[in-house]
Amino acid sequence: MISNLIDKITRKSKQFLLQASRDYQAQKKSCVPYEELIVTNEKYPDYYFLVHKNMIFDKGSICDTSYNVYSFDKDGEYVKKEEMDLDFFRTNKVIKNI
Repeated sequence: MISNLIDKITRKSKQFLLQASRDYQAQKKSCVPYEELIVTNEKYPDYYFLVHKNMIFDKGSICDTSYNVYSFDKDGEYVKKEEMDLDFFRTNKVIKNI
């Protein structure tokens, strides 16, 4: 069951990565994922989360970092892109580093 869920989330992550690579333009500010994690959080027991750690490029140079967080239900179905506070990142439990 958990491997099926991880497979579904991994496939969705690949779609997000493909879209990010299509959106990258060296002449503009772009956000490119460099690390992907599947995590749980005790504050949200009914969900799994995909966390993309991103590098932000401006005119071809790294200028910042950010995170994108996507929620998934217990069946591995995508729910939505989330806005999480810093506490979320402190209390995550990593299930898989993709």
